[in-house]
Amino acid sequence: MDELFFKEKKCLLCGAKFKSGKVKRSKQYMLKRDSDFCIHYRGENPAFYNVYVCPQCGYGFTDNFTPPKEKEIIKIGINPLEVDLCSSRSVEEAIIAYQTALKCALLGKERETIIAGLYLHLAWFNRFLENKDEEMKNLKKALEYYEKAIESDRDLENPATVFYLIGEINRRIGNDKKAVKFFAHIINDKKINDPNIIRMSRERWQEIRAAR
Repeated sequence: MDELFFKEKKCLLCGAKFKSGKVKRSKQYMLKRDSDFCIHYRGENPAFYNVYVCPQCGYGFTDNFTPPKEKEIIKIGINPLEVDLCSSRSVEEAIIAYQTALKCALLGKERETIIAGLYLHLAWFNRFLENKDEEMKNLKKALEYYEKAIESDRDLENPATVFYLIGEINRRIGNDKKAVKFFAHIINDKKINDPNIIRMSRERWQEIRAAR
């Protein structure tokens, strides 16, 4: 518990105020980062705490959620959880928190990038548990929603990152041809000027060519 501090939040659904754990910056020890941005930590993982779950009504959300418009529909679809998700979380409890937020995001029709990000985190957490089937299932759902985002959202905040993730997830699930298409787009599109994303795209493309 020494690794955590507690942040006061107000539930976007019922308005209840509660405190939820976050990892202190001084206690975050990164070990490595995977090519799809999954960060491995020694000790507490701050990503476990990006979702808040209201202990009063069971609504799960992140700082990026918008206030829900269809509140009655969401209230019917959720219930308070019996597990305490406001303090220290295991990877299994983090999965419960993200699944809760995912359900609320789908009911509340959140932006595709928000939904995709929740699925991507669930893939990462199952990677930590070495649960390959669940990791792949969630990667495919993340890909589905990232693809929907580039089709429907003309105001993507980080389009280069989204294009990269579409390429990288395709690579991870074995769709090399489609992955190369997106990496090539990033490398050749003069409007994309993020040097890290361009470098990572080149590296992934080279890995695919080397594996042939």
